[in-house]
Amino acid sequence: MLVISLGLTSQRATAQFADSLSSQARISVLTANPGQEVYSLWGHSALRVSDPVQGFDAVFNWGTFDVTQPYFVPRFAFGAMEYELSLEPMTRFMRGYAAQERGVIEQEIALSDQAKQALWALLLENLKPDNRAYAYDFVRDNCSTRILDLLIAVEAIALPESLLEGQQTYRQVIDGYVHQVAWLDLGIDLAFGHPMDRSVAPEDRAFLPLDLMRTLEASASSESGPLVRDERIVLDYSWYPAPPRFDRVQWLFWIVSILILVFTARSIRSNSLNGPEPIDRVFLFVLGIMGFILLLMWLATLHWVTGWNADLLWALPTHLIAAIWWKRASWLTTYLRACSLLMAVTLVAQLVWLQSIPPAMTPLVAVLAWRFWVIGRQPVCRGAS
Repeated sequence: MLVISLGLTSQRATAQFADSLSSQARISVLTANPGQEVYSLWGHSALRVSDPVQGFDAVFNWGTFDVTQPYFVPRFAFGAMEYELSLEPMTRFMRGYAAQERGVIEQEIALSDQAKQALWALLLENLKPDNRAYAYDFVRDNCSTRILDLLIAVEAIALPESLLEGQQTYRQVIDGYVHQVAWLDLGIDLAFGHPMDRSVAPEDRAFLPLDLMRTLEASASSESGPLVRDERIVLDYSWYPAPPRFDRVQWLFWIVSILILVFTARSIRSNSLNGPEPIDRVFLFVLGIMGFILLLMWLATLHWVTGWNADLLWALPTHLIAAIWWKRASWLTTYLRACSLLMAVTLVAQLVWLQSIPPAMTPLVAVLAWRFWVIGRQPVCRGAS
């Protein structure tokens, strides 16, 4: 969805266009297939306007940002990303995706003359220097949602009532694009909170380019008939979503979980488990760091998708305090028992109503809940360090 480029978005670029389109002008939605880089995994959407009478063929692109802006990385982490509408020739747009070997599909939109002129006027207004920039939001405001918003604004589209037989959540929709990148999939599952577990309405699915394309295919024109007059492949590089698999990340967490299970079971059998051990301090420290980061993403950033994160029920930031005050924590065993109960409740509650624990982390959370309960019943080992 992200395009790192600078387009022809100056006042001089807008001045070369007439105030209205000719009767032969065509407006199309371009959908680029997902790529190999992380930023391109969701694909990309852009709007093409071609007018042979006036002699131009241009692509309006809402996926442009400037990495040279001051404090780019901190603003990105904070959620204060500013994207811009840029303009580039169709030929250059196609060269860029041909170089990446990413297919592009074009959908010509059936627009009345009135809707076409209204849409053109909105595009020119959006291209003005004061209007080009917008606050990027992965779900609510991006390169795909901007296109749907324009079609709705000119009353050109009648959205379908439903696209799928069953309802999907935002988390499930996104997972279909990232499950082949295991660490990214895990990171997204951890970072996204309860807001991403809401069901997605047809008009909301358009935040992902391929889903915008499907939404347009299923929509009707406000006049009559289908919204998409013609659909064709303009750049033929096929993309097939990778099938779900038991990936290496899941294997890693399963192996760690089994090792903890075996180690704890042997300690119990040999009566050598005398309270919390140094390895438990490591567990608490790692989980505490994770919880602290999740809490910051919820309370200290503008990312609404990271709010109300139920993963904080098992990755408690207070684990850091327990890990740091390890030797002097007379309350440690009580704390571990309480954490064990909370983790167990979270494991059960996710089956009914609570945000799901990431699948890769579920066995580890279950095993640690058991271990914390077992060692929480033992006296504190004052020699631990």
